[in-house]
Amino acid sequence: MRKWLFVIGLVLVVYMFSMVSSKKAKAKLPFQQRFNEAISVLVWALTIFYVIFFLYYLYTMILK
Repeated sequence: MRKWLFVIGLVLVVYMFSMVSSKKAKAKLPFQQRFNEAISVLVWALTIFYVIFFLYYLYTMILK
């Protein structure tokens, strides 16, 4: 259980740093903008992935 919470927390911290850096830089280079968007997509994909597997983990623990 701690493993799941740690990974989800780590993903959210990376996302927060990405959002803070994108709000501070007013005049962004195109590379920085694409990099921040790629980080956002990656974080959302990992979050969905871990939520699905966490629910599967709970399902296997409850029904088995």
